[in-house]
Amino acid sequence: MPSMSHPDARHGRFFELTADEWALVMFATAGGVAVLAALRPEITFWVALGLGLTMVVVAHLCLTARRFVAFPDLIVAAACLQWIVAPWFAEMYPANLPVFRMALPPDEYLPYAVTATLALWVGLYLPATRRLGSAWVMPEVEPLSNYVKHSLDAAIVVGLIVETFEGSMPPQWAFLAYLVASFRFVGALGWMVTQTPGWRIRVAVVLLHLAAVQSTGGLFYLVVHWGGYFLLVYAFMRRWRWRMAIALVVGVFGLLVLQTVKPTFRSSLVEEQVSGPVEAFTRLASMMFERVSQGSVIDPETDVGDTLVRFNQGWIIARIMKHVPAEEPYARGSTVLDAAVFSIVPRFLVPSKREGSSRELFTRFTGVKLMGSTRMGLGIIGELYANFGMWGGIFSTFLYGCSLGWLFLFFAERAQKNPLWWAVASTVLLPGVEPGFNLEDITNHVAKAGVIFVLVWKMVPTAQRLLATPAAIDPGHGRYEDQAPAPAADGVIAEHRFRS
Repeated sequence: MPSMSHPDARHGRFFELTADEWALVMFATAGGVAVLAALRPEITFWVALGLGLTMVVVAHLCLTARRFVAFPDLIVAAACLQWIVAPWFAEMYPANLPVFRMALPPDEYLPYAVTATLALWVGLYLPATRRLGSAWVMPEVEPLSNYVKHSLDAAIVVGLIVETFEGSMPPQWAFLAYLVASFRFVGALGWMVTQTPGWRIRVAVVLLHLAAVQSTGGLFYLVVHWGGYFLLVYAFMRRWRWRMAIALVVGVFGLLVLQTVKPTFRSSLVEEQVSGPVEAFTRLASMMFERVSQGSVIDPETDVGDTLVRFNQGWIIARIMKHVPAEEPYARGSTVLDAAVFSIVPRFLVPSKREGSSRELFTRFTGVKLMGSTRMGLGIIGELYANFGMWGGIFSTFLYGCSLGWLFLFFAERAQKNPLWWAVASTVLLPGVEPGFNLEDITNHVAKAGVIFVLVWKMVPTAQRLLATPAAIDPGHGRYEDQAPAPAADGVIAEHRFRS
């Protein structure tokens, strides 16, 4: 059957939106900023610009979620929250500890943060917009064959087993173990994106297992990252538009509740040991439910400013901007070079290799000494400012966005023919969604995961079959035109219009 264009694919789209959609977004953004300015007269030009950019990014995410898995918008939405919105709130509700307060006023901090965030967004979409904007072709998903289902289930089982023993792995094998453990998400996403009956139970198993395991350590960023990606895939499957906005509001609300109960939950883990992941998750869930049922998202005994610190990457970036170059000279690309080298060179060849979220780097560029074993990242735009200053940081952020954008395009183009590519894309790209990571944290993961993915893809026959691009189907003969009957991709998809 010949391919047909997606009903949303129109000529003349700019950055994936039509002129009518852009007009709607800009009108709604202007109205939203005007209402906020009327309610908060202290809002300055840069605050209004930053809030407006945030609204545009969220609206863009909602309008494009039905066309593809809008991963670039997820990255920038997280950046807007931590680099723009939370720092603005932090000015109104400062933290009790002076070290966590904004070292610069909004009109000194936001010109860099807002412009760099915009540069990141443009960079992420620039590679894809000309390639995907006017000729987007969607595959119609058909039921998976037994071979594909068994392969994806095997990935889930292997991932769960390896995750169980991941903590006992030697350091030099830790990343490989983490990547193999991520196969469980690939398997569940493969069932999910093809809408094969039974996908719900598999998604529930892997996500609840992740939440339970993460609860034992009181760390939840992986839950947020993977949960966000699964949400994007689900929105893409169901062709959401503005329903995505409701999901985002619910997600931010849940994240806020989680952050407010997390200190109490961590203290309870220290005071009273749990028997395992199930008990830890049950305790966390009951604490969150109790907080919501009390009708108070914020703990009455906790200061609002202290809670905002958990969302605010801006206090670190502002510290860097104040400290560099006044107290510490620009790094002039040295940390970027280190990130590139250490992403290629295996750790066992350089035993002294530092980790991305280095305490040394943090103190060097912020002037703040971290307590105990605490480690914090500089954040992408913070590290790039420390290297190149304001305009160099903005331009290098744009280049960083372009790099991730090209990687996204690599997966997105192939996903037009075989939706299982959306499942494997997450294992390589997901760390890019965290605004607080250092450059080395992200490049190290992306480079190594990318190499391992390519090796598996090219050398393992099962992976080749799962990710194969089927040829056009000859409707007269019911087989692939250019191949022998049956084997190509095991009937994963036929290339024609995605059903509404």
